[in-house]
Amino acid sequence: MRATAAWIEGATEQTAAWDVSAVLSVVADAVGEDLTGQMLLQLPPGYDLLFGRPHLSR
Repeated sequence: MRATAAWIEGATEQTAAWDVSAVLSVVADAVGEDLTGQMLLQLPPGYDLLFGRPHLSR
């Protein structure tokens, strides 16, 4: 989030997380639950919330 916040003028880590989550949740909708679940299995814990899919990582 720090890198994203630094890239967006006037952003904070909180607003960057919001922006990233907006994009990743659209990606998750586009690719479907199966592929999103596979992606989340390869990421560290906590990324499921950014994808708007907290139930897929459990």
